[in-house]
Amino acid sequence: MSFRLSLAALAAVATLLAPPARAQEKTSPVFYGVLNVQASRLDAPTPGATTSTVELRRARIGARGEVTPHVAYSFLFDAADASVKDAYAALQGFSLLPGLELRAGQWKTPFGYEQPESDTKLLWVTSSYVVAALARSTTTSSLTASSDARDLGLGVVGRWSIAGGLGADLAASVVNGAGPSRRDDLDEKNVWGRAGLSFAAGRTTVRAGGSYGYGRQLAGLGANGRFDGVGAAVDDTSFYFLTYGADATLDTPYLFAAAELIQSERDVFTAATGARSDALARGWYAGLYGKTPWNVGPVFRAERFDRNRTTAGDRNERYTVGAYVDLLPIKARLIANYELDQSQKAVRTGDRAVLFGQVIF
Repeated sequence: MSFRLSLAALAAVATLLAPPARAQEKTSPVFYGVLNVQASRLDAPTPGATTSTVELRRARIGARGEVTPHVAYSFLFDAADASVKDAYAALQGFSLLPGLELRAGQWKTPFGYEQPESDTKLLWVTSSYVVAALARSTTTSSLTASSDARDLGLGVVGRWSIAGGLGADLAASVVNGAGPSRRDDLDEKNVWGRAGLSFAAGRTTVRAGGSYGYGRQLAGLGANGRFDGVGAAVDDTSFYFLTYGADATLDTPYLFAAAELIQSERDVFTAATGARSDALARGWYAGLYGKTPWNVGPVFRAERFDRNRTTAGDRNERYTVGAYVDLLPIKARLIANYELDQSQKAVRTGDRAVLFGQVIF
């Protein structure tokens, strides 16, 4: 899929949908960045070895702004892994559809709560099993590889206030399904979407929504490491998926809580052999953190993920406990997590202690 929409073309479309732009009005770019440093110790099960490491999780610099009142942009680069994260142009400020934004480029695909949430806000520093496995695009290395939160495509994002504290939000994307900064040659693309409602009463907000995803993803590029196309006896491995889920969050002056349930039906196809296999994957997580006047509090998450409910011995289960302290909320933060791995033996990786520092500038 090619997305060669220039800013000039976006501006032309925006002119048809939006009221006349205020002459020469635009905003200067806003530059920002985030730095995350992490120290961790993994107690691997026997015969694995205990390991310790310090790593630069993120070293990101970004810019966002407006070319015209109706054409905006966002760009985010991570020096830690030398990759582009966000890179999109957006149409906004429609007179007939206020609160709506149309995007072209690369960003986090919408599904549930944790997947599209900013990494800087999550106090459990490791993605939930079920979100990483089912709610994202693949890395085209294997069916069980770490997934990509971002993908290339077209999308719509909207948020509206209705009345009496009631609100609604909608997000949908049509993307390649091959991960960030990566093209593919599959004719079937991926659709991800979430719709939800929110209710605010004083300083308490409740949000709930349903999510849906379907399409085809490449899971392996075969021995030659290339996209081989469709319709020939090649060695790529792909799968069709149908994924759906529900999520809810509660934000109060004393705590924040989030929970999510996801299920995915998958039909795996190996082109070279014609072999097919079905898998039904399901998982959930529930987490919370406390709030205090001193900007410190506890962190807890419980989760379970079964990658194929017809196969025994492949269930992941993990409990995360810890605490956080904010020198400046979100912008200067220290998080300690201890991940207790109670997975079944075949998929257990071991308990892990993590110390995570964050600075946003």
